[in-house]
Amino acid sequence: MAAYTVRTLGLAGSIIGLAAIAAWLGLAHSCDPETHEAVIAGHVLIAPALADQVRSTDVLFVIVRKPGAARPVAARRIDHPQFPVEFELTNADVMVQGSELRGMLDVVARLDRDGQAGPAQPGDIEGRYAKNPTLPGGRDFEIILDTVKQ
Repeated sequence: MAAYTVRTLGLAGSIIGLAAIAAWLGLAHSCDPETHEAVIAGHVLIAPALADQVRSTDVLFVIVRKPGAARPVAARRIDHPQFPVEFELTNADVMVQGSELRGMLDVVARLDRDGQAGPAQPGDIEGRYAKNPTLPGGRDFEIILDTVKQ
């Protein structure tokens, strides 16, 4: 019984230690240190090779999903984007009332040709936060639009 307890405590301590290291390295967030609210903020850039493909009618969507899920938890629509584009998503941007930005999340952006929310269409340009999945709480998210949807 004692060996089982020591092993369990050792495993729990290791998990807590890894979480502390991830937070210290900026790999994990929980809430904004100033407001203590869930926030995902940063900027979206477009890869230089694709910059000439931006049209004045394009719409930028910054989308937050649970890993592996198709349905967004939250989204922000930005009309007529001028790159780099600053963004901020909070619990006010969630898609289902009563939901929150919490837990592990994927943060993606899409330069949408037809301006309609929904799945990406051919010609749309997409990008992902390099440290997905992540936790909300940061203001340093950088997404580079670098993939043209086929």
